[in-house]
Amino acid sequence: MTPTIRATTTTAILACALLFSAGVGAAQSRMPTALVATGTTIRITKSGSYYLPRNLISHLKNQPVVLVTVSNVTLNLNGCSIIGPGGSGGSVGIDAAGVTNVTVVNGTITNIAGPALELGAYGEVSGMRILGNAGDGADCSSACLVNGNIVAENGGVGLNFGSDATSGYQNNVLNGNDASIVGGTNLGHNVINGVPTTP
Repeated sequence: MTPTIRATTTTAILACALLFSAGVGAAQSRMPTALVATGTTIRITKSGSYYLPRNLISHLKNQPVVLVTVSNVTLNLNGCSIIGPGGSGGSVGIDAAGVTNVTVVNGTITNIAGPALELGAYGEVSGMRILGNAGDGADCSSACLVNGNIVAENGGVGLNFGSDATSGYQNNVLNGNDASIVGGTNLGHNVINGVPTTP
């Protein structure tokens, strides 16, 4: 006997989308906002959840591709990529260095003409592929968590916490970066240039 598939109501679809986009199992009060390519720096000026609906290809060499100017932001790359023009310059893939509580998940940042990702305090990076950027892979100032990422072939430090020891990193694979890790606290299960590490 073949099971009957019933039509799902619009309410159920929206509820599912909200639960998925929250990433923590709790629906938020509004839908996440799509980031749309503008040809210039994309600015996030309101707290909330954002996502990439498609790959974002940037030609910026001396400005951030995405600039976050407000705290309490979640950016889900939604399996998509931020792709820079390559070469060297002063660009940053996602620049959230001046704010706190920014989370970046689920995508790829590659070929940026500078660092891929800069976060302020209490930032979180997970499920990312940070590959082949001219500068550091991910920079974070303090009390950050970097978990479950692939960070490879970047021209600077793979994970750069500076002198901070309050940040933690775990379950990451780092390979072929100019330097692997500066600062932070190893929480375990990282592989650095083919060598497993323990705290």
